[in-house]
Amino acid sequence: MKNMLESPHETRSGWLKSGNPPGDLSSAARCEAKTKRGTACMCPAMANGRCRLHGGLSTGPKTAEGIEKIRQATTKHGRYSKQNNAETADYRKLMEDCRGILAALSCNGTVE
Repeated sequence: MKNMLESPHETRSGWLKSGNPPGDLSSAARCEAKTKRGTACMCPAMANGRCRLHGGLSTGPKTAEGIEKIRQATTKHGRYSKQNNAETADYRKLMEDCRGILAALSCNGTVE
């Protein structure tokens, strides 16, 4: 076991998760994004020039398969889907027709 008094901090090897070299964090490149106040972001930048918070929006899926996966993943209940809207319209039309027939019936059960 190493003596902790001789070497309290080992030097790290390899790159940090942000893509920056290990060492003094204050010397790392800074994010190029602007904050809501209009000042520069002070977080260390990744390889793309932005920090982990300002990395940018996703460009979204490009293939038909990817678009379908996103569409399925974001459907929560289908209440406003095209299929459900068509079924609702058909049901309302049927109910309107039924109300018309009932209104046309007289009290004795014959159609006028």
